Amino acid sequence: MGLELKQSICINIINFNMFDCPEFHSHFTVMEKNRHEVLTDKCSIIFFELKKISKNANKNNRKELWLQLINAESKEELDMLAQTGVEPIQKAVYTLYQMSEDEKIQELAHQREISLHDEATRMGSARREGIIGVAKTLLGMGDSIERVSKATGLPREQIEKLRPQ
Repeated sequence: MGLELKQSICINIINFNMFDCPEFHSHFTVMEKNRHEVLTDKCSIIFFELKKISKNANKNNRKELWLQLINAESKEELDMLAQTGVEPIQKAVYTLYQMSEDEKIQELAHQREISLHDEATRMGSARREGIIGVAKTLLGMGDSIERVSKATGLPREQIEKLRPQ
């Protein structure tokens, strides 16, 4: 009897748009680059982009309801979710209201929110720096400004400033 590998899933709930698509849910697997052959179903990376979540509650979509709860910014949004009639969501909203009455828990939540915001800012900066690094490398290899712009998504004006003098 062989050892069965457990599935490994990395779930990322991010408060910024990472992918240029309208879907809030992106699911990645490990696959061969040219043949698009999946190597294994035991490894997945999932992203939920909160900025793409609708503000309208749909009681038939539990995944979206939970993400709306995570993304809720006002009492009105929480009340709307509580009114969906979905019991687990109603319980979660009730628990949030109870927690918000405790000042210590409120302060911890505030510090966590600041930490998440700082991390998102660092990730955005790192991504921009990485794209600029790629553009510099391509320019250094003799690629045209048009080709570098197409590969990185950077505007021509910005690429021209990166060109070695």
